[in-house]
Parts: sequence; C-alpha cells; structure tokens
Amino acid sequence: MKLIPLKRWLIGQKSLTLCTLLFLSKLSFASIILFDDKPRNGTSLWSTSSSESTLTKIGEPVADGERAILMQVHYWTQSGLRIAQVPPFKNSILEAKIYRKSGNKGTLMFRRGNDSLKINLDETNNEFWTLDGLPGHNNFSDDTWHTIRINLNGFNLDENEKVLAIGIQGPLGTGRFYMDSVSFVEGEPDNNISPPLAGNWELTFEDTFNSTLLNPNNWHVGKQYLGMSGIAGNAGRETIRIENEMLRFEAEKNTLNQGTNRYFYKAAEVSTFRKFRQKYGYFEAKIKYDSVHGAWPAFWLLPDKGIYGNDTYRRQSLLKFNLDDVSTTISSALLRFKISEANTQSSIAVHKTLSADWSQDTVTWNTKPQVDPLWFSHSYGEVTGNIIEVDVTSYIREQKSSGKEASFALIDNYMRSQLIKIFSSEANNISDRPALIVNEESLFPTEDAFVRGGNYADTNYGQEPFLLIKDTWGDTSPTFDQGMEFDIMESLGIWGEDISISALHWDGYGSQHKSVNSGELYHNYSSDGFHIYGMHWQPGYVGMYIDGEKVWEHYDDRVGSLPSYIILSLQVGGWDGNEKNISDDFEANMLVDFVRVWSNSEFN
Repeated sequence: MKLIPLKRWLIGQKSLTLCTLLFLSKLSFASIILFDDKPRNGTSLWSTSSSESTLTKIGEPVADGERAILMQVHYWTQSGLRIAQVPPFKNSILEAKIYRKSGNKGTLMFRRGNDSLKINLDETNNEFWTLDGLPGHNNFSDDTWHTIRINLNGFNLDENEKVLAIGIQGPLGTGRFYMDSVSFVEGEPDNNISPPLAGNWELTFEDTFNSTLLNPNNWHVGKQYLGMSGIAGNAGRETIRIENEMLRFEAEKNTLNQGTNRYFYKAAEVSTFRKFRQKYGYFEAKIKYDSVHGAWPAFWLLPDKGIYGNDTYRRQSLLKFNLDDVSTTISSALLRFKISEANTQSSIAVHKTLSADWSQDTVTWNTKPQVDPLWFSHSYGEVTGNIIEVDVTSYIREQKSSGKEASFALIDNYMRSQLIKIFSSEANNISDRPALIVNEESLFPTEDAFVRGGNYADTNYGQEPFLLIKDTWGDTSPTFDQGMEFDIMESLGIWGEDISISALHWDGYGSQHKSVNSGELYHNYSSDGFHIYGMHWQPGYVGMYIDGEKVWEHYDDRVGSLPSYIILSLQVGGWDGNEKNISDDFEANMLVDFVRVWSNSEFN
C-alpha cells in the first residue's frame, strides 16, 4: 500500500509533507517523502545535458500511486531526482524503487556534498547499499521493480553535508529507467553493539569487511608514510586482501623492491589516515594472528592534527585504456610510463580506479574517481628519464572479461612534497607516451589527465603534455606536546601464543622519548583464536581491554589529547630477539573481523 504522509493526511491534502511513521513489527521509524506521485519536500526533477527526467504518462511503469519518474540518459549524462538536503536522521537510509527497461544500460548513483561528488552504486561499495534486501549490484532483472536502500552513514557524509540527487548515470548507449517512492528513512539502530562499559556511547566508525574490496572511505595503505617499524616493507596488494569477510594480512621472507628501497621481508599495514580520526572514546578490533617467531602484529593509534599541507599543490594523474581490440586470451599486461622530471625524493603509487567513468575533457579534482587503496606498485626515488613498468595482468583480464575499460591513477600517498612529471599521451615523442603493453602489443591511452586540488579543484587539465603527481607535507602526527602513540595490542611471535602487551609512547622517538607499558598480558582461551582488543580513552586516562575485561589502566595528565587515527599492522622483527634467527620459510597471517569506534558525549 502507498504510504500517506502523516502531516498531509492531518491537514487535508496540503502540498507540504513532513513525516510519516513506518509501522513495522514492534518498531516505528520516521520517514520523509521525497517523491510520491510528484516531487515533494523541496525536491525536483533533475537531468544534465541531453538527458531527461519527466513524470510518466498513462501506461508507463509505476510502482505505487499514479506517477513515477521516467529517466532517459545517454553517454556521460545523468537523470533523476534533485534532493539537496541534509539527511534528517542520525542513521538515514535513502530508499527508492527502480525499474530498468529491457535492453537498456546505466549505473545507479547519487551525488553528495558541496563539490557534487558522484557515488556510483556497484559491487565495490555494496556493504552500504542493498537491492531487494541483498548486497547491491547492477545485474538485476529488467522490466520489474526493485527496491534500493542506501545506508548514508556507510559513505561517511560529514555533518551538515547534503545529499544532492539520486538517479542514473548514462552508458555508452541509451539508458531508460523509472524511479518511484523515494524517501529518507530512519534506519534501525543496532542496539546489541556497544563497548563493554557503561556510558552514553555513539558508534562513529565501523568496518566489518563484508565487501570484496578494502573500503576506500575507511582505509589507506601505510600511515602518513609507507615505512613500517621492524625489518619488512609494506607490500600493499601482495600482502593485504579481503577474504571471507575479514581483512587478511600476510608476512613472509621474500625480497621486495620499491624503487631505491629494498627489503628482505614483505609485510602489511593499513590505517585510517586522512579517512577517520577521533579524540577520546572506545576503540576495539577483533583480531587473530599467528604466533610465529618473527611476527609482530599490532593494533594502535597515532596522533593526527589534520595538518596535511596546502591542497592547491596536490596533484594526481589518470590514465584510461580501451580494451575492445585486446585478445580475450591475455598472457601478460604491463602499464608503462616514463618520468620527465623527478628527483630522488619521489614517491609514485599505481592504483586502479573503482570506476572508468571519467573524461579527460571534464575530470577535475572534485569529480575524479575513487581509487582502490591497494596499489599495484609503489616506488621511491625514481628520477628523470626512468621508465616504470607495472604488472597489471590480472586486472586487465578482469576488465576484458567484463567488457570494461582499464583505468589507473598515479598518486603520491605519502606526503613527499615532490612534484613529479610524467610524459602524457600528448608528448611529441611517441616512445615517451604511456602505454599498456598487452601480449607484447602496445596500446596508448584513450584518455589521460591530471587533477589539482585546492583553488584549482574545479579546473580540468586534460590536454597537457605532462601528467603531474604531488602530495604535500604537513607535520600532522608528532607525539610531542599533546600527541601520543597508543598501542592497544602488540605481540611478538617469540613470546608464544596468547600473550600481548599494551603501551603508551610520547615525546618523540629520540633522546626525549618516554613510555609506559602493561607488561605481558595473558589471554583466556578462545576456541577460534580471535580476541577483541579495546581501549577506553578519556582525559588523563587510558584503560585497555581484552575480550571485554579490563587488563590494564593508566592515569596521567600527559595522556594524549589529540585526535588520532587507527593502524592495523603485521610487522616483522621488533625486540626481545624476535628480529633474529628468523626461519628461512617464515610465514605469518593476521585476520581482522571488525574494527569499531564509539564516542562518548561527555568528552565529545
């Protein structure tokens, strides 16, 4: 049955509609209607360029009532419902019914924020949206209605950030869709998740790793820099993946070359640097690790002042290749590009983008596609004239089999503050141009561009002879003054099973360094090997927990009071002899089931 807005019913068919209650079994949730036979509550039909957004006519598909929205889109155009509103509830769901006409294509999407960032709804982010109650996807059946529900909290909207629109992005051909019954719905809170201590807690961060990709809204490979403690290098995609709805780290004895840096062990580390930081609250993660001599797993925090340098100087580059003429049998694929200008402080990571939905003629910093945090390769110290080749065979096979283009981003993720110039497809010398070498045959980019932040965030740089890369430096993570390193859990394989410590470090890591620790903490038996490690942090106090039981606490006015970001690590080495006499067949794993953070209004 069609829901009748409560206010409209009370005042007798007036146009202003405010709220309705959805009466479910034992629960009532508020809802604000955005489209119900016509746009409501300040919304309007919306389209770009040659696309169309109109009300349906008699005989066309309608889910509820008398009218739906007909959305007709073409290549790069968009159509749907303009919303331009801040989600009204703490746990808002954006809900709509969608119908795709047989033979048509297009991508579900919504727009958000002052910069009108477009979010494509696909399998890379379907932990945050559903189609007919299941993880979302675009392979749904034609000529019938489907319900999509977008958990807006999962996309980390800032306070007072608006949802601008919901609709369809056009394909290469024509897309004809219908949309009906659009509303903001108050999501059901999960009252079973809370810290193991009393208080007025609000969940501020959660990742249960139930997607196939590491969430780019939450995670970054490495910290503000890539280097790790210990004797291993962070191998990124080689040692980090999502498997069976868990984050999996691997460490092994194996050579890793990253430009001028050479390591004899590969390891893994991710953080929420630039993604999430918080001062005070309760932080926890459910973790299992191998107690192998040499392994050094850890769950910890470092301070983050939010000082990342001037965005105006930040640049990233994009490359796209059409694979239509590539053989379906792919034995090898290398991305190749040449450096026009760089010095020994350079830092270059090669990522895949999560969408090829960008054009060199229009892309800007504000419209650039998201990237997979797990880069294909990272190099330090590449200099002028160097040629970089990156093995992307598996990715090209995936893109070819699904009929998609290949799209890459070249980024400095680690604040090296060095401008790097790469020859673009506009370079005079053909041999200087980027290429994708598939089965030893070279393809040149169909599109390439660089984007620039800050004052140039809406400027397009798609016809330049060079592709530019730069990240900016900011002294954002010192442990001096109010900063502190919080080691919620770290363990050394040489100690044996079910032993860890907690520790605090401050005033740098040189002659002024100070620290305090719990001593060895012995875990109770766990049938599956997992333990939940937690930290309660408030002014002048830290309490550490294992499996809901407090195991150590520390009172001191010097306890850190800067917002801090989360780090998950599987390092190699450490101290106590764990760094010596490591077996030649060394291998270790670490699994993370979830990470959660709460804030407490008393110290918010």
